[in-house]
Amino acid sequence: MLGRERRPRPRGALCALAGALALVGCRTGPPAPDRATISEQLVRRVGHTAPVEAPPGQLAMPPGASFDDGLTEDEAVAIALWNNAAFQELLVDLGLARSDLIQAGLLPNPEFVYFVPMSDKPYKYLFELPIEALWLRPIRVKAAAREADRTAERLAQAGLDLMRDTRQAYADVVLARERVRIAGEAVKLRGRIAGLAAKRYKAGDISEQEAATARIDALQAEQDAARVAFDVPVLEERLRNLMGTGPLRNPLRLDPLPPPDGGDLDAAALARDATRARPDARAAAHAVAAAEARVRFAKLGWVRLLGVADATSGRESHVLGPAVRITVPVFNRNQGGIARAEAELERAVRNQQTVTDQIILDVRRAHLQYQQARAELDVLRTKVRPEVEAAIRRTEAAYREGNVTIFIVLETTRQLLDNYLREAQLHGDLRRFWAELERGVGSRLAPATEPPAPPMIPPAEPVPAPEAVTPAGHREPQRPSAAPSTAEQPTWTRARDLP
Repeated sequence: MLGRERRPRPRGALCALAGALALVGCRTGPPAPDRATISEQLVRRVGHTAPVEAPPGQLAMPPGASFDDGLTEDEAVAIALWNNAAFQELLVDLGLARSDLIQAGLLPNPEFVYFVPMSDKPYKYLFELPIEALWLRPIRVKAAAREADRTAERLAQAGLDLMRDTRQAYADVVLARERVRIAGEAVKLRGRIAGLAAKRYKAGDISEQEAATARIDALQAEQDAARVAFDVPVLEERLRNLMGTGPLRNPLRLDPLPPPDGGDLDAAALARDATRARPDARAAAHAVAAAEARVRFAKLGWVRLLGVADATSGRESHVLGPAVRITVPVFNRNQGGIARAEAELERAVRNQQTVTDQIILDVRRAHLQYQQARAELDVLRTKVRPEVEAAIRRTEAAYREGNVTIFIVLETTRQLLDNYLREAQLHGDLRRFWAELERGVGSRLAPATEPPAPPMIPPAEPVPAPEAVTPAGHREPQRPSAAPSTAEQPTWTRARDLP
C-alpha cells in the first residue's frame, strides 16, 4: 500500500523571504549631521569652527585664541563658539535628530505565536511580519533625514546669532571704555575751566555766581565719570557670559580694530542671496520637505499587510504554510492624520515665507542702519568737529580777554565733549550694525579699510581740548586695503540650492 503523498514544504521561498527582509532591515539610512557638520558650515560661512567634542564644565581654547596678548573680536567669537553653555546645550539636539533618524530606519520585529497542545487539540505556531513596513520605511527615513538637516541648519543659525551677540557685546565694552576715557578728559577740562574761573574771581574779573557755575559743572563731570565707570564691568560680565568664561576673573585686555568700512554694498543682492543661503532659510526649506514626506506617510500609514507563516500538527507531521492579512479600509483611512499632516505642511510653507520676509528685513534694516551711522560719522568728522574746534579757540581767546562769560565757555566745552562722545558712539554703532549685517547675510563680508580720521586741532591754552577720541590700544588692521584672501578671512559666497 502506497503511503500518502506528502505536500511540499515551501522552505526555499520562506528562507528567501527571510533573507530579503534581513537585508532590508540592515540597510543603513543617510548619515546624520553631527558637530563636525556644524563646524564645517561655520568655517565655510564665517571662518570659525565649533568643537567636535566639548566636555561640560571645562574651558576649551580654540586654536589661535589667547587672553595674554589682548583679546581681538575674532578671538572672542571663537572662544564663545567653543565655550558658550547655551550653544553647547543646543548642539545636543544633533544627538536627538540622529536617534530619530536611526529609529525611522528600523523595521519592526517579527512576532511568533505558539499554541500549547491540549487534549484533542493539536499544537500550533505561526510567524507574523508587517510587510507594509518595507515600503513605508523610505518615507519615514526621508522625513527624519529632512528633520535632521533642519536641526543642523537651525543650529548653524544659532551659531551665527551667538557670533552677532558676542561681537556686539565686544563693541559695547569698547564703547564703555571710551566713554570712561572721555569722561576722564571732561573732568580734566572742566576742572581747568573751574580753576581758571576761580583765579579770575579772585582777581575781580567775574562774579561769584560765574565761578560757582564753573565749579558745579566740574563736580557734575566727576559725577558723570563715577557713573559711567560702572558700565564697564557690567558690560564685561555680559561678554564673559557669552564667551563662557564667567569663572575666569582675569582682566579683559581688549585689542579692537577700527570699525569696518563696508563701502557701497548692494542691499538688494545681499537680501536676495541671503533668502537662499542663510541657515534658517535652508532650515525652513527642509521643514517643508519633511512635512511633505509626512503627508505621504499619513496617506499610506493606515495600511496593515501582515505576512503570516503558520503550522498545525497533523497525523504524521506539520506543514508550514504562508498567508497574508490585510486591513480593509471601510471606516478608518486615517482621515484625521492626513488632515493634520496637510495642516502642518501648510504651516511649514507659510513659515518659510515668514522666514524669507524676516531675512529681507534683517538685511535691509542692518544695511540702512550701517549706512546711517557712516553718513553721520562723515558729517561729524568733516563739518561738525572742525566748527566746534574753531569755536573753542575763539571762545578761549575771547574769555581770556574778558569778552565772553563763563557760560559761553561751558556751553562750547559741552559741545566739544558731546562731539567726542558721539564719535565714540558712532564707532560702536558701526561695529554693532556690521555684526548685525553679517548675521543677516549669513556669511562674512569683506570690509574695506576705514580711512583715517582727520587730525585734531587743539585749542590754545588754558582751555585744552581732550585728545582725539581713538580707543586706547587700537592698532591698524594687519591686512591690505584690498579684500583679504579666503585663507585669512573667507568672503561671502552663495550657497548651493537645496536638493
